[in-house]
Amino acid sequence: MNLRTKFHLASSCLILTVVIGMMISLLIFERKRLRADIERQQLDELDKLARVCEDTMIVFDEPALFKYAKNLVTLSAPKIVFAGFVYSKDAAGSPWVWEEGSDRISYVDLNDAKIEQIQDSGRILRQDYLFNGRQITELSKPVNRIGYVRLGYSHDAIAALLTETIQKSVQRFAVVGFIAIVFGLILAQLFSAALSRPIKNLMEAAEAIARGKKGVKIPEGSDDELGRLTKTFNHMSEELIKLDHLKDDFMSHVTHELRSPLTSIIATVELMAEMPIANKDPKVRRSIDRLVFGSERLNRLVDNILDLTRMEAGKMPFDIQPVNLGALVCEMADFFEPRAMEKSLKIQAIVPPQFPLVMADSERIRQVISNLVHNAIKFTNKGGIVLWVRESNGQATVGIQDTGVGIPKDKLDSVFQKFECLKDTRDRVEKPVPGSGLGLNIVQNSIKAQGGKIWVESEVDQGSTFIFQLPFAPAVEQAPEVPSHATDTITLPPLQAAPRTPIMISRAGGR
Repeated sequence: MNLRTKFHLASSCLILTVVIGMMISLLIFERKRLRADIERQQLDELDKLARVCEDTMIVFDEPALFKYAKNLVTLSAPKIVFAGFVYSKDAAGSPWVWEEGSDRISYVDLNDAKIEQIQDSGRILRQDYLFNGRQITELSKPVNRIGYVRLGYSHDAIAALLTETIQKSVQRFAVVGFIAIVFGLILAQLFSAALSRPIKNLMEAAEAIARGKKGVKIPEGSDDELGRLTKTFNHMSEELIKLDHLKDDFMSHVTHELRSPLTSIIATVELMAEMPIANKDPKVRRSIDRLVFGSERLNRLVDNILDLTRMEAGKMPFDIQPVNLGALVCEMADFFEPRAMEKSLKIQAIVPPQFPLVMADSERIRQVISNLVHNAIKFTNKGGIVLWVRESNGQATVGIQDTGVGIPKDKLDSVFQKFECLKDTRDRVEKPVPGSGLGLNIVQNSIKAQGGKIWVESEVDQGSTFIFQLPFAPAVEQAPEVPSHATDTITLPPLQAAPRTPIMISRAGGR
C-alpha cells in the first residue's frame, strides 16, 4: 500500500468517524429536544385547561368547561386520552373525566387512590399508570382552592409521534451526512494527493539519482516542511553535480599524469623482455612477465577511466558511419581465438551470408565486442563462446553467448553499474582474473551514445548472453558476403537470444 493510499484511507476514516459521530450526537440531542418540546406542550395544554377552569368557575358556567374538555380530547385524539377535574377536599363536588370516544362525562370514585394522590399533592403532579388497559401519563395542576385539572396522555401515541419525528430527522441527517461524506472524501482525496505528491517526487528523484542520473530537480512547493525538504533536496542535487565534476576533473588529471610514466614503464619492460638474460634466467623472465601483466592491466585501467570520463562528460567523439557488422564480428572472433585457446575454449562467429550495414562507430563497436568477449572468456570454465548476428524488430542484433558460470537473476540489473564486481560470480571461476568493474559501464554508455541498447540474459551455471542492438544504415545496403567455413559445434543453453534467421558459420577456433 503506497503512502497516498494510506493518507486517503486515514483521512476517509477520520471523516466517516466525525460525520457519523456528529449524526449520532445530533440524533440523541434531537430526541431529547423533542421530549422536552412534548413535555412543554403538555404543560401548555394543562395551563390552558386550568385558565378555562378558572374563568368558568367565576361565572359558574361548568357546562362550558365540559365543552372545552370534550373539544380538547376530541381534537387531540389519540394523543390525549382524557381531560377532567377533581374538586379539592374542602370543595363540594365529584371528580369527573371526559374520555376519548365518549359523548358525555364520567364521574370517578372519590376513594380512587389516584384521586387521593392528586388531592394530597398540592402541586403539578406527573404519574404513569394503566387507564382502561392503556398505559398513560397523567398531569394534574391545582386551580386556586377549587380543585385540580387533569390531562391523560397516551404512551403509545406519544411514542409514535416521537418515532415519526425522529425518522424524519434521521432522513434529513442522512442526506446532510451523505453530502458531507462525499465532499469530505473528495477533500480527503485532494488532501492526500497534495500531501503525497511532493513525497512521490522526492522518491522518484532519489531513485533517479541512485540510477546515476545527474542534475535531478523537483518542483518547489509551499514554504512548509515538505517545501523546505524539497529545496534541501535540490540543493543536495546541485552539490552532487559539483562533486561529480570535481571527481571527473580529478580522475582526468590523474589519468593524464599517469599516462607519461606508464608509457615509459611499458617501453622499458618491452626492452627488458628482449634482453638475453630474460630468456636465460627463469626468475628474471617471471619477473618481467609480471611487469608486463601489471603494466598492461594498469594501461587498460587508465584507458577505461579516460573513456568513461569523456563519455559521462559528453566529450567522447563518435564517428558514426555505415559499418559491416558481420565482418566486424568475425574479425573479433578471430582476434580472440588465441586467448580462448589458452583456456581450451572454442569461439565462433555465426552471421547471415549477407547482412545490411549498420550506423555505428566501428572502433567503438570493436571496443564493445572486445570487452564483452573478454568477460565471456574470463567467466567461462569450459565450453565456448558464440558471437551471433541477426535482424530483430527492424534493428541489427548482436549476441555474445557463453557457457560460463552465469549471473544470478537479482544481479542482472546491476552488472552495468560502475565498479560493480560480482564476487559470487567471480568465486565460481576456476582461474579468476581481477577487473576494475568499468568495462560493462563503458559498453553500456558506448552503445547508448550510438543510438542502441544493451541487456543481458543469464542463468546460474548455464551461461550468459549479452545482447545489443544498433540501427541499420538509412540506405539499407547489403554488406558483402562474409566468407565462411565449417567448424566444430559448440552446445549452448537455449536462451532467448538464440538466432532464428538462416545462419552460416563464418569463423571459429578450436582447442
